[in-house]
Amino acid sequence: MTTTVSGIAHVALVVRDMAASAEFYGRVLGFEAVTERLEGPPEARHPRQLLRHPGSGITLGIHEPLDGSGERFSPQRTGLDHVALTVADRTALDAWGEQLDAHGVEHSPVRDIGYAQFISFADPDGIAWEVWLPTP
Repeated sequence: MTTTVSGIAHVALVVRDMAASAEFYGRVLGFEAVTERLEGPPEARHPRQLLRHPGSGITLGIHEPLDGSGERFSPQRTGLDHVALTVADRTALDAWGEQLDAHGVEHSPVRDIGYAQFISFADPDGIAWEVWLPTP
C-alpha cells in the first residue's frame, strides 16, 4: 500500500510569550488569528492559538511551554531547525527583504546556494525562518 499526503496541516511552535509571538506573526508575516482555546485536563489547561496565512492557507499553532521554562529556541538541540516559506519569484523574495526591513526584523541578505535563493530571519524566540525561492 502506498501512502500519500496532500500538504501540511499546520506547524505547532512553543513560544515564550504567546501574545508577542501572535503579534509578530501577524504584523511581519501576515498571519491572522483563527481561534484561541484552552487544551488539556481541567487541572492543567493551557491556551493555544491558531493563526492562518490568508494567501497560502498555512496554519501555525502556538502555545507557551507547559513547564514554564521560557528558554530561548536553539536550532542546536534535537527538534526543529527552521521553517521555510516558498515564494514564486525573485521580485517576491526581494519584497520580503523590504517587508522585514520595514518592521525592523534583522535578516540575512539574499543567499544563493545554487538550487535556491533565500532570506533567513528569526522570530522573537529565535525560531529560525526562511523565505525560499527554489531555482529551476
